Amino acid sequence: MISDHPAAPIRVLALMPMLAGYEAIRETVAATVESANFELVWLQDLLEDWEWLDWLYATIRQCDLVLANPSKHNAFVMYELGVARADARPTLIMLDRGDSQLSGSLDGSPFRLYSSAEFDVFSRRLQADLSVLARVAFSQAGAGPDPGQHYRSALRLLQCFGDETGRSFEGVNEDAFTARLSHSRSHGTFIPSLADTSLGEAALLAALIRSSRMVDTMSAIRDWVDLRAQT
Repeated sequence: MISDHPAAPIRVLALMPMLAGYEAIRETVAATVESANFELVWLQDLLEDWEWLDWLYATIRQCDLVLANPSKHNAFVMYELGVARADARPTLIMLDRGDSQLSGSLDGSPFRLYSSAEFDVFSRRLQADLSVLARVAFSQAGAGPDPGQHYRSALRLLQCFGDETGRSFEGVNEDAFTARLSHSRSHGTFIPSLADTSLGEAALLAALIRSSRMVDTMSAIRDWVDLRAQT
C-alpha cells in the first residue's frame, strides 16, 4: 500500500480498454494522474496472455490506488478489476455516460462518470477524487461504523436527493444494502472513512438505490453529490 516514506510516489494502476475509440479517455487519465504528481502504471502495449497475467499480478502488489474503466463490460478490464479487488486496493470506477448498464458486482464502489464532450471537467473532478482516495487510503483500520449506521446515512441522503432533485428512486432493504456494501468493503473499494466525502456519499447511494446499475442513475447520483459538495 502507500509508502510511509514522503519521497515515495503514489502509484496509480489504471485498468482501461486498449481498443480503438478509447484513446482520448486514456490520454486524459494519463495527463490527470501526472498533474496530481502520482505515478501512472498501465499497459501501453498488448501482451501475450501469459505475459499479461504475469504483469497484472506483479503490478497489483506494487500499486497504491486503482482506476478501472469497465466500459461495455470489457472482459479484460473486469478480470483485471477482480484480481485487483482481491488485494483490497482503494479503487475508483470510471463510467462512460454513453453506456447503459454496469455490472452489479460494482455496487457500493466509488465512481466517476465521464463524457467525451467534457474531458476537461472529468479531469478536474478525477484529480479531486484521486486526492480523496490518497488521503483516506490508510484509514481502513478498525471496524468503522456498523452497517446499520451506514444504512441510516444512505436513507437520509436518498431523502435529500429526492427533495432537491424531484426525482424518486426505490431503495433496497437493509439486508440487501448491507450485502452490497459489505462486498465493496471486503474488496477495499469502500473505505469507512470515505463516508463523509463526496465519493463515499455517492457510493452509499449507489448501494441503496435499486436501479443503481443503470448508468443514467449513477450519473444523477454523482451530479447531485458533486453539486452538494460545492455548496
